[in-house]
Amino acid sequence: MPRNALLTQDELDFIQNMQHNPQLNLRDSSSSLTVNGGAQIRDLLTRLAAHDHVTIQAQFDNQQLTFPLQLVEDEFNAVHLRLGVPSIFEDGPMIRPWRLALETPVALENIRGIPGALWVHEVSFKGVLVEIRGRFKPPKTFALWFSPSGYERIALRGTLQRETARGLFAYRISQSNVDETERLRHFILHQHRLAHPHVHA
Repeated sequence: MPRNALLTQDELDFIQNMQHNPQLNLRDSSSSLTVNGGAQIRDLLTRLAAHDHVTIQAQFDNQQLTFPLQLVEDEFNAVHLRLGVPSIFEDGPMIRPWRLALETPVALENIRGIPGALWVHEVSFKGVLVEIRGRFKPPKTFALWFSPSGYERIALRGTLQRETARGLFAYRISQSNVDETERLRHFILHQHRLAHPHVHA
C-alpha cells in the first residue's frame, strides 16, 4: 500500500466484509415506517408527532395493538418517524391491557437478585398478578426486580389494587424510569409474538 493511504489493507478487508455480511444489512422491520401518500401527509404526521401523542392502532380478533409514532434523529441530524413498542389490549366487557400468563411463576427479586415472597403469575404493561408465598401479608407497595428466564431483569414498582377470587393479588405498575417501561413492553411484545405468530408474520 502507498505510504499516504488512509486505510490499511486489514481495515479495507474488514469494511468489505461488513458490507457483504447479510446479517449486518438486515433492517429492523418492526420499527421502520415508510409513509406513502405525499409530502403533505408526511409533514402533517411529523408535526403532530412533534407536538402531541400520535398512535397507529391495529385490531385483530379480540385484541388491539396501539403503536406510538415517535420522531427520531439519525446520525446525519435528519428527523424520521418511527413506530414505538406497542401497547397491547384485549377486548371484553371492558378493554384492558393484554395479560401474559407465565407458564411458570417468576419470583420478584430484591436489588441483590434474591427471590422474595411475591411470585408473578401474569404480567401486562400496566400490572402484575402475584401469589404471596409463605406467611406474609401482601405489601401495599413494592419496588422489586422481575427476572424472566433469558431476559435482562426489569425494575417494577407496584401498588396493591385488590385480591382476586383465586387468592392472587393484583398490583398496578407505575414505572418511574422510561427505559424500564420500554424493556417491559419489549418483553411483553416478544412473548405476544410467540403466542400469536400469525399476527407478527
